Amino acid sequence: MRDKPWLVVANAAVTTIMPLQSGYTRAPRNPKAVRDLANLRHADINQPGADPSLWELTLDPLPQELQGRGSAPASAAEQAVHAALVLYAIHQQSRPEPMHQRGVGLGDAVRILSQRRSGGQEWDPGTISRFQHLCRAQSSHIRLENLRGIVTLLRGESVGLDYGRLAADLWSIASGNAPRTILSWGRQLHHREPASHESVHQPTTIEGAQK
Repeated sequence: MRDKPWLVVANAAVTTIMPLQSGYTRAPRNPKAVRDLANLRHADINQPGADPSLWELTLDPLPQELQGRGSAPASAAEQAVHAALVLYAIHQQSRPEPMHQRGVGLGDAVRILSQRRSGGQEWDPGTISRFQHLCRAQSSHIRLENLRGIVTLLRGESVGLDYGRLAADLWSIASGNAPRTILSWGRQLHHREPASHESVHQPTTIEGAQK
């Protein structure tokens, strides 16, 4: 096993996302990128590997040591990369600008979203309530459904998200490190930088993940 599997998971997600994003946001759009993103959007987020047409996107970037074996359930890495790619496809739909934005953690994105929905520096209570509900989720199914809802809101307000970091976060949760991951989301949400700096550019989850 590699020393930093969360980095491998993050890189696997980004390796798939970057050509999709490049192909989808250019003019004219790349037909394969459009098709692949549509297939990802329609995939069951809770069933990694169920659609053979997605294996090249979701399984191929992962090294064998992070994949499951034989008929075993999906590994934590397979779950994380699959979910991150499905969520990215939902996020990018119909947006001309890139929605994968390096350095924007989930808590950062929710803070920006909440302020945009409130029309100022105050937070939108409904957005924060949704995020807190996500953080309290006790099952993967509920967590991912709540993430889908938040990603849909992010798309509506054109707020980007780092999907490499999200994949690493989901791997961490599936690997038994939910408290640490959720704490990192809360720290991102409440983080404040001096006026001359943007907090969304500060590294958070990947560097602080379980070692």
